[in-house]
Amino acid sequence: MDAITLDRLLAEMRPLVRGRHLSRPRIAGAHAGSFELSGPRAPTLWLDAGRGTAGIYLLPRSRSRRLAGGAEAHAPGRTRQALLLLRRHLDGARLAHIGRVPGERTLILDMGAAVLVLRLSGPAPALTLAREGEGLATLGDGPPAWPPPPPASEREWDTLPPAVFEKAAGAALAAGRSRPRAVLGACPGLGPVLARELDGSAASFTALRARLQAPFPTLLVPGPPESWHDADLVTSDAVSLVPLPLEREGRTILHPASWREAAALLLEARRRGLAFEERRRQALEKTRRSLRRLEKLEANLSHDLAGLADEHQLRHEAEALLAFGRELQAGHTEGVVPDPRDPEARLRVALDPRLGGIANAERRFEKARRIERARREIALRQRETRSALTAGRSCEARLLEARDIQDLADPQRDEAKDREGAKAGPLHYLGRHGLSLLVGRNAKENHHLTFRVARPEDLWFHARDAPGAHVILRDPEGRAGAEDLREAAEVAAFFSEARSAPQVDVHVTRRKHVRPAKGGPGRVFVAHSETLRVVPRDPEGHLRRR
Repeated sequence: MDAITLDRLLAEMRPLVRGRHLSRPRIAGAHAGSFELSGPRAPTLWLDAGRGTAGIYLLPRSRSRRLAGGAEAHAPGRTRQALLLLRRHLDGARLAHIGRVPGERTLILDMGAAVLVLRLSGPAPALTLAREGEGLATLGDGPPAWPPPPPASEREWDTLPPAVFEKAAGAALAAGRSRPRAVLGACPGLGPVLARELDGSAASFTALRARLQAPFPTLLVPGPPESWHDADLVTSDAVSLVPLPLEREGRTILHPASWREAAALLLEARRRGLAFEERRRQALEKTRRSLRRLEKLEANLSHDLAGLADEHQLRHEAEALLAFGRELQAGHTEGVVPDPRDPEARLRVALDPRLGGIANAERRFEKARRIERARREIALRQRETRSALTAGRSCEARLLEARDIQDLADPQRDEAKDREGAKAGPLHYLGRHGLSLLVGRNAKENHHLTFRVARPEDLWFHARDAPGAHVILRDPEGRAGAEDLREAAEVAAFFSEARSAPQVDVHVTRRKHVRPAKGGPGRVFVAHSETLRVVPRDPEGHLRRR
């Protein structure tokens, strides 16, 4: 707020606050304090030392309580201590005088024995309680506002000679200050918004001062007049209160009925803007923390994948040992056998001396299978991680482009819900002959798939004597052939705890022969079934996923 606005605001406030008693001191965060004034339907005096919201306001009690919310319960210890001192020294005190220090944007509220000083100038406003010449407590990020600056009437906007203004502003510009800072240094009472209207010359100062002779409350707001209070407040200074219309690109000019009402609207709008900024900052921090974690995971997965042995070479060696290594007995650390892919070549193979040639071959086959499974699992996790990274970067872009507080409805959680929704329900594959294969992935999903989704004539598959997925083969016309059954059984074997076995027995029956059993979701009783022995096979490699 500039000095002109403050003077007009105080002129409206004095008849309403002078001589009233203060009661029920409250705080709103670490920057603002409020006091209820004595008298029927008396307003609340709100003193704010926050960045972007600093000022003095008269608010209806309901509006004041809404703005304060539950700030006291979450206030830091220093602020709670300040509240205790405000209550001790000001609860019941009578407000004798309220005024502005000449030449400064500093207000003094005199209660006789105690004084409140509200400094609005500078990058860090402050509200200080003083008693008997000693500062007791301060709200705000800046140093205490006690003692107040000495009056500087010669720097008041309406008495400062234009030539003196031009000289002071010119010296500040020559020293490297920005133009608004140079103007504020020459005439502090103008405030940041009015300072941007001047170029530092005496002529611009004279012209602005002539316009300020008849000030009236003016709000510069974003968006159209009918929706500005819900419009995008990307920064806390998107709304400004000035004593005359100013041209600002993208701004709408409103003229409230009084200075008090204009100030109240300014406070609400700027606090919304600050809430928007804080919500976005927290959401961005959370999103970027998640992105860093995912990027690290992606790098680790790539490293793990690169570190896997070559399963094809292991199978090659195992086949050679199986074909030509029968004569190799235990006790050898190395063997040389014909290469089955090139009979004229020889293959040198490291051996476990505790095992014979055939046992070494079986061990290599098992290791190759483990590597293949690990490679598939890492590839699956890589796909999931890259998908999460894409969603996270999209979320970050949305946050950076947000223009409305509704855009900050925890977009990362929304993205997670979208991904979770995409994953929800059984896996769905299409077999080679076009029949649908449905795969449950946990006990509850198995129960739902078998007893809520599957039809009585659908085919049901489950690994024998091993926990695993319920697999349903849709067979509406009874045309599933032996190849379709084997395909579904391979999937059921793969999605079971027996997937590492060379071969797995799989139950197959019509869904109508399966009943729920005691013991929790997913447990069943099978009245009649046949058994297929198959090799577990990952459907991702050869079946199309829907």
